[in-house]
Amino acid sequence: MSRARLLVLVATLVGSLGPPPRLHAQLLSMGHYLLNQSSSLVAFTIYTQGLFRLKREGRFHDVAGELSYDPNRPGDTRVDLVVNTASVDMNNAEHNELLRSHEFFDAAEFPTMRFTSTATTTQPDGTMLVDGDLTIRGITKRIALPVALQMTQDGASVAARFDTTFDIDRTEFGLNGVPKMKGFNISISKRVQIHVSIAAPVRSPGAP
Repeated sequence: MSRARLLVLVATLVGSLGPPPRLHAQLLSMGHYLLNQSSSLVAFTIYTQGLFRLKREGRFHDVAGELSYDPNRPGDTRVDLVVNTASVDMNNAEHNELLRSHEFFDAAEFPTMRFTSTATTTQPDGTMLVDGDLTIRGITKRIALPVALQMTQDGASVAARFDTTFDIDRTEFGLNGVPKMKGFNISISKRVQIHVSIAAPVRSPGAP
């Protein structure tokens, strides 16, 4: 048995314990990728109602996680995405502090929110339906995400980008704060639109 095949076999046998450092590069080449803010985007859109109905957008700057993807077996796609709640940014310092407070994400008590997939189903139109658990403020809900897959190429480098946009009811996760503007309460819609975009390199057929 070749050394490469032996490494793959060992990695499979001990996978439940987590990959040892010397096998890390080998697992990456098999389609298991680490995610970070350079390859991931988690953004959101909310609507407020005061004197006027306003659309506000924000994002999280600290994103990490893991993605397993094989272009030949898209149904085996798995993702574990972790977001640092204190990294929320609405381009407004006062609003950022409010969202980090106990009224919303309570970043001191719940420093992360997380999505962990449980199953992926390919759809006839080429999209994927990814089921998984979304946890915010310690509350976990099962959701299904419609995911569009796009392959991009830059020279010899090929990447797979996964995009999804979906809504959640913020009150189901305890995000019940009421912001104020110049002393007046501002009404926020329960529905929050979330956009997630993550990318991973794909090994070309002839790559070692």
